[in-house]
Amino acid sequence: MNIFLVDDDEVIRMGMRKLIEKAEKGWQVAGEASDGEIALNYLDSHSDVDVVICDVRMPIMDGLELVRIIRQERDYDPKIVMLSGYNEFEFVRSAFMNGVCDYILKPFKKDEFIALLENIEGRLKKERQLEQTVSENNDFLVSEILKKLSKCGPEEAASSIKKLDNLGIKTDYKYFATLRVMVDQYYKQFSAEGQYNRELNLVMEKVVSLGAAKKGFDFIHCIFKQEILILVFSEDGEKLMEFAKKLHSILNKGDDEVSVTVAISNVYEDFGEMSESFAESEKAIMSRFYLGQNKFILYGDVAGKCIDMQYDIEPAVKDLVHNINLCDYMKSKEIMDRVFIDLSYCNADKFRKYIHDIIDMLSLRIENFGYFVAINSSEINFYIDYLNTFRELKTYMNSLLQNVIEYINGEREKRSKRRIEMAKEYISVHYYEPFTLNDIAEHVELNPSYFSNLFKTETGINFSEYLLNVRMDKAKELLRDPKIKVYEIGNLVGYDDAVSFGRAFKKKWGISPKEYRNSVY
Repeated sequence: MNIFLVDDDEVIRMGMRKLIEKAEKGWQVAGEASDGEIALNYLDSHSDVDVVICDVRMPIMDGLELVRIIRQERDYDPKIVMLSGYNEFEFVRSAFMNGVCDYILKPFKKDEFIALLENIEGRLKKERQLEQTVSENNDFLVSEILKKLSKCGPEEAASSIKKLDNLGIKTDYKYFATLRVMVDQYYKQFSAEGQYNRELNLVMEKVVSLGAAKKGFDFIHCIFKQEILILVFSEDGEKLMEFAKKLHSILNKGDDEVSVTVAISNVYEDFGEMSESFAESEKAIMSRFYLGQNKFILYGDVAGKCIDMQYDIEPAVKDLVHNINLCDYMKSKEIMDRVFIDLSYCNADKFRKYIHDIIDMLSLRIENFGYFVAINSSEINFYIDYLNTFRELKTYMNSLLQNVIEYINGEREKRSKRRIEMAKEYISVHYYEPFTLNDIAEHVELNPSYFSNLFKTETGINFSEYLLNVRMDKAKELLRDPKIKVYEIGNLVGYDDAVSFGRAFKKKWGISPKEYRNSVY
């Protein structure tokens, strides 16, 4: 609470200052004056004074005249406390009639003085809370009316404008236009929760501060769907454009990393065309997708340049399925680049929808693509929906293709390793049974030719050699048991006759089964 002291007696002023400072309530003495005229000069340039404590009798300008001028001729409104003596009741009564909130008799006691200031502080807090509540309610009502104006017909527009008049907002201007303000590049901070809202609120504060200095125009505004909607009025159509340009300049001034795009509709006179005006500003702000960020966009410059085109995505999806399955990134990139060229005249919302549709169809037709999208769906949807420009979205989609293909390669590699491990496990258990490569390929659900190549890639040897090694290792183990006949061992490791077994054993180890047993014993 800022307090200003007015008394021609310096001792009294000093005493009040000490009481205020020693109270340790967070109160500040904003300044002092020895008469009303000096006080008035100070108050005219310091609107942050909350309380004025002034004496009734002072030279040059007394307390009553000071009170009268503040209440009748000034737009600031501090609480005023009168200092008076016991014989000055009539003066005090006159002061109350002019808007004094309280008085205190001299000489006063410390506790009495502090209690009076505490009482005033309590009243100030209640009044400010009430003002804030009223202000918030008005802001909410204005916001709701503005949102309704953005999509209503002529009759509803007239009704909504009347509601603005009832809220004390001047609307009887000749011209109006609508603006939209969007923060650029907020997607870069999407992982930090609330980052965009903070940026948007900072921009809103700048918009509000511009309104404090408005001259020749008036406007209302609200935040709606991640952007700021503004309805601006003026008697001069040129003033509307000047306001929009100034707004863009101010919002993009400074060292902030945040840049802003501003778009404005055509200028209108008839409130019945309000919805057309809002539609134009929406189309203008959407054209940022092609024009780039940090732009000032006039609807007249982009009208008709972005169309609601129809596009058959099936050929592109078919080609992408083929090349993604082959893990051919360069071919896949060429196809995606062609899609972007084909869609380059499409309005931004429709463009983004086609990209979503392509992603959805690829997810249905390529199993691992679908898994990758499901894992990263929030991020993918966010970037497709909110990347600012055509160029950024194109770069992102090519990066997405590369990441998906790397993921598919990785999954196939893991899957291949699992399939070969399954085959090796089967062989280790069933080595004595008569089976072929085709039998094992069927067991692990792979094409025999693909399985044969994959097996050699993963193990370093072909299937028949691996099977021979397993059987011969088992044969050496069995030959160490003298209770088992040599001819029986052949049957135990998968050979129908002793001759075939002996030939295979000698091919592997360079000696016959009997020679090996003799060398062991």
